[in-house]
Amino acid sequence: MKRLLFVILAACLVVSLGAPAWAVTPQASERVLTAASKNRIEIGLFYKGDVVHLFGANPVPGSDLIIRLTAQKEEELKLSVKGTFGPFWMTVRQYAVTGIPFVYKIHASRPIGEIVSAETAQELELGFPAIKNRMQMHLIRGEAGPNDADLVFQGILKIKKEANLYNIEEGPERLTITEGKLFSHYFRFPPAATEGTYLVESFSFSNGELVGYGKDEIHIRKVGLEAWLTQTSQNYPLAYGIGAVIFAVCAGLLVGVIFKKGGHH
Repeated sequence: MKRLLFVILAACLVVSLGAPAWAVTPQASERVLTAASKNRIEIGLFYKGDVVHLFGANPVPGSDLIIRLTAQKEEELKLSVKGTFGPFWMTVRQYAVTGIPFVYKIHASRPIGEIVSAETAQELELGFPAIKNRMQMHLIRGEAGPNDADLVFQGILKIKKEANLYNIEEGPERLTITEGKLFSHYFRFPPAATEGTYLVESFSFSNGELVGYGKDEIHIRKVGLEAWLTQTSQNYPLAYGIGAVIFAVCAGLLVGVIFKKGGHH
């Protein structure tokens, strides 16, 4: 009961204040009203990740939900493909990969393939196959192989999942829906999360058709010493490099003195 009251109050509060930003796609006739426990995350020197809880109301009771977290930025990754060269196992070719999101997480009320068709999932970029389809590979060295796209994408998934930047969870374990309408869930922002704007998009589907859509923004920014170091490295790279060298030398001398004193005991 307390959870239901909190969800209702949160939704009413968001409506009255006019934030966060919501959007309705041309295909969706209803809004998915949502509220986040926080819309700003600060990264300090000892940042170890954070959790954002989200609450909402499904516009069509009983319909399925798919909620996606992405970042408003892309990145370029360099991945190597291993192979045999004579008796040696080594890197035989290397790719620069673009077109993939920095973060990609999904919570779904049940398996995505049971909610929407493969065509709809591809159109709305719901699921890893859609990410693979938009991936662009640029050969840096070596000769391309016929299965390189699969190998490279599986490598990306492994790297991203280990950093907790990619995952898909399908079922009620993470996405809780009460009385077919009110829902709650949470996203973990790992230590690998960086500055920027992150989008939480809520899709509501009924019989495979999009009937509702909502969007929240989560902003991550650096503060304190972490922000100062980043700004200094970007605005004064020479001074930052000299300072880093001096700091490393002083730290090395200090460690040497400590161990030298310890050796007399």
